[in-house]
Amino acid sequence: MADEPKVKCRVCGADNPPRIEFCESCGVKLEAASAKEEADVDKLLEELIEAPGEAEAASAEGGKESIDVEKELVDELLDSLLIEEQAAPTEEFECPLCGTPLPVQAEVCTHCGARFAKVEAEEAKAAEAAPVEEAPAEAEEEAEAPVAVSVTEEDVSKMKVGHGRLIDIDVAGTVVALLAIFALGRMYDSTALAANPILLVVFIVVAIVGMAVGMMLLRMSTSAIVQGDKLVKEGSYQDAIYYYDRAIRMGSKPASAWASKGIAFKRMGKFEDALHCQNVALKLDPENEIAWCNKGDIYFKSGDLTKAIDCYDKAIELKPKYAIAWNNKGAALAVSKKFNEAKECQDKAVRLKPRYIAAWLNRGEVLARLGMRDEAQKCLDRAKALGA
Repeated sequence: MADEPKVKCRVCGADNPPRIEFCESCGVKLEAASAKEEADVDKLLEELIEAPGEAEAASAEGGKESIDVEKELVDELLDSLLIEEQAAPTEEFECPLCGTPLPVQAEVCTHCGARFAKVEAEEAKAAEAAPVEEAPAEAEEEAEAPVAVSVTEEDVSKMKVGHGRLIDIDVAGTVVALLAIFALGRMYDSTALAANPILLVVFIVVAIVGMAVGMMLLRMSTSAIVQGDKLVKEGSYQDAIYYYDRAIRMGSKPASAWASKGIAFKRMGKFEDALHCQNVALKLDPENEIAWCNKGDIYFKSGDLTKAIDCYDKAIELKPKYAIAWNNKGAALAVSKKFNEAKECQDKAVRLKPRYIAAWLNRGEVLARLGMRDEAQKCLDRAKALGA
């Protein structure tokens, strides 16, 4: 009994006492190995440990493959060394789809299979080294801002609109005069009136003159041109043109009607029609300084500054104290960058018309362009004081 052989576990190789069903080391059920099985195991062990040359010869003779354990271990070790040597300097990037870290040369994500555009290393370096384009420095000279000057036009309706007030004054004055004659002359007393009959004649003359003046002013205030001018002030340009055409057909101051009609067209932005109207007005009355100034305004707004200045010069020639023409000529010269000449024109305009707001504003702009900041500020203050 003592000499009975121990039972070797086929799983862990531990020796166990005889007649034990389970291995004391791993707990696997023990089975007695047959002589054939033991012989197969011994043969397999011999094949695993035999020399490489003998294994290859046996394989060639028997047609069976053998396992070269040492060669596989060496190759596996070399592969791990090469991989480690290459992976050390490799830069990585994250897959934009799944976030998996990948080598910078990767073309396909190993996790999600996304494909990437191939980027050569030299191109990547060049992109990193490329200088960033900087915005132009603030010190560089920018495009000069446009000159903020403006032209003004003659208010052709200014005197005519006041005719309504003049009618009221005429009526009131006539009534007061008649009452005074009646009271002072004691016309209520028949005896006094018979003694001084001249009072009756004076009374009648004053009444007739007052009525005539009132009728004249009424006719002027209700004329077609006045109605057109009133509509222009209100911005009803098309309706104003109707009244101007009516005045032209009636032959009531046609040159003035054509000039006013041109202003309506100019405010509507129809410069060709406006220019035609001013030309007709000048043909009827070549010495109409208002039409010349209006024609200059049309050229100014159309951008033809040379012709605009010529028209303003003609208006000034006809009326040297024409403040509006001086101001507008100065504006055209300023836009032409002739600031010294523009200053002379604006100086003339404010001297002729001290309460001319547009001229003060234009003068301030010109002085600022000439670097005279303090004087420019005084002009702007003056314009504000006048109601700008």
